[in-house]
This record gives sequence, structure tokens and C-alpha cells, in this order.
Amino acid sequence: MRGARWSALPARMRRLGRTDGAEAARATVAAGLTWQTCTALLHTPDPYAGAVAALLIVETTVVRTASAALRYGAGCLLGVLVAVPGALYARPGMAGLALVVFASVLLARRGFLGHHGIHVPTTALITFALLRGHHRGELVSHLAEIVLGIGFGLACSALLFPAVRVRSAERALEELRVLVARYLDGLADTVVRRERPRDVLGSSWEQDLDTALERARTAVDEAHESMRWNVRPVARRRRWHLDRRVLCTLADVAQELAATGRLLDARPGAARAPGPEAAFARSYARLLRTTALCAYSCRGGRPHPALPATRRALTRLGSARCDPPAADAETGRLLRHLESALSCLSAPPPAPPVRTHRALRPLRHTPRR
Repeated sequence: MRGARWSALPARMRRLGRTDGAEAARATVAAGLTWQTCTALLHTPDPYAGAVAALLIVETTVVRTASAALRYGAGCLLGVLVAVPGALYARPGMAGLALVVFASVLLARRGFLGHHGIHVPTTALITFALLRGHHRGELVSHLAEIVLGIGFGLACSALLFPAVRVRSAERALEELRVLVARYLDGLADTVVRRERPRDVLGSSWEQDLDTALERARTAVDEAHESMRWNVRPVARRRRWHLDRRVLCTLADVAQELAATGRLLDARPGAARAPGPEAAFARSYARLLRTTALCAYSCRGGRPHPALPATRRALTRLGSARCDPPAADAETGRLLRHLESALSCLSAPPPAPPVRTHRALRPLRHTPRR
């Protein structure tokens, strides 16, 4: 497991480099366009405020950029609204400055602007200083630079090759499928060998499973977020209606897998029912391996063809066991966990959406002459 993790590290670094490089390119173009536009239109020699605004709002996806732009603009607007009364009406100036700083910091600490809340006191202090020094023209130019920076940041994020994070979500789901199938197959080995799962799968197998599940959830959420408001044709052609269903199914199977592993870890011989050649253990291990195959084939379409036969075999195995009362409770729990996992994998695929065709120019009845 550790070797596979290290072998996948270069590919992850390359993907991270491409993502960060594209985001840096969009931010650079937005800052450059803002600088040139402010210099040409506003005749500002050094429009740092606009360039900084363009740099700070450009994010990985269009949705995040729009959210950052909204928070940045709201922070600057609140700073102006707080500073104007203090600069124009508060006397003496030190009392007005203290009032502006106190109110702006209090608003920034509320948390509704996130890390962009720092722009409330920053803009408030700049506005207070310019108004007290009777530099209203510079204040208007400063605010215009911020507006242009936000506009160019939004435009570059939406039009300059916006990111589509679908492949990363597919890779994360594939890694989760492989890990669930591998651990189910490993549990089958522990049942046959009568060993603890931590001795076969490793002491951190549950943590690795939780990490893969959390990574898949994050990747799927980012993929859906990257396709919202995305103008690229690749994003418009995507039809995502099965990914969350697959993720929920794999999460449920992983939960039953972890419960089975904890039970076998506490009682390694729970599936080792007495009998000739331990028939129950072999049958249960065979069902675990078939479940691993079905979990690896969980891709949103029809369930695996072996799934109905597996459920029937599990029913026969549960009805045929004749264990002592203590062992019967343990084997019953094992069978219930496996039945729950198979039930999750047996969920029918969603029905395709029904399209209604509406005639653009319906025929009108005309009387015969």
C-alpha cells in the first residue's frame, strides 16, 4: 500500500502543477489587463489596488472566483461605508479613527466574509485617510481600480480555459473502488487463514479507507463545482447523474467493510464455524471475493451479473448454518454486514430522464373550402 502511494506521487505532483500553473496564468493575465486598463482609462501611474484585487479573487473554478469577488467587493464596500461617516462627521480626528478601526475590525471578525474580511479595515483606513486629506479624486480612482480588477478577474477565470475537474473525480472514484475491492479480498484471506485483519491488511487499513473516501468526496464536489457556469464545451457535454450515487454506494460498502473488519479483528474465529473442513469459512470467503468483484464493477450502470447469485448463496448459507448460540450471534452479524453491502450494490440504476418534445409550429386546423 505504501509503495503504491509513493508510485502515484509523481502523477499527483504533475496534476497539481498543471492546476496551479493554469490558475497562476489566469491571475497573471487578469492583473496585467487591469494594470493596462487603469493606466489607459484612469491615467493612474501605479494602479496597485486593481492588480491586487485581480490577483486575490482568481480561484480554481468559476464558482469560487465569483464567490471570492463577491466577498472582496463586499469587504471593500463595508470599509467605505464605515469610514465615510467617521471621516466627515467625527471630531476630533483621533476619535473618528478609533471609531472606524473598531467598527471595521468588528465587522471583519464576524466571519461572513471569510479571509476577505481583512479588506474591511484596510479599505476603511485608506478611505478615512483620503477623505481626511481631501483627496476625494484619489479615493474614486482607488475604488475604480478595485472594480476593474474584480471585473477582469471574473472575466479571465470564466473565459481563459476554466478548469474542468472531472478526470480527477474519476481517478479518485477508481482508487476508492480498487481499495474497497482489495480490502474485501483481504478480509476473505483473513477468514480462511483465521488471522486478524490488521495482520493481513496492515494496522492503518481503516484510516487509509477513510482517507480514500474523503478524497473521493472532495474530488466529486470539486468536479461538480468546476462544471457550474463553465463555458467550455467539454463541461457542457458532461452528463453527471451517477457519480454521487456511485460514491454513496461505495461509502456504504466501505462502512460495512469496516464493521466486518472490526468484528473479525476482535474475534478472528468468528467465521470459523465448527464442521468438516470449515465449510462455512470457505463459503463466506468466497462470498467476500465475489462482493469485491461487484464493488469494483460499481460504476453507475447495471449491477454486476454475479450479484443475484451471490445474494441467493448468502441466503442459503445463513439458513444452513447450525452453530452454537455464541457462535451463531457472531456469524449472524457477519452475514448481516455482508447482506447490507450486497443490498447497497444491488440498487437499481436511475431511470433516464424523459424528454418531452414540443412542436415549434403546431399544425392548425383549417376548414376545407
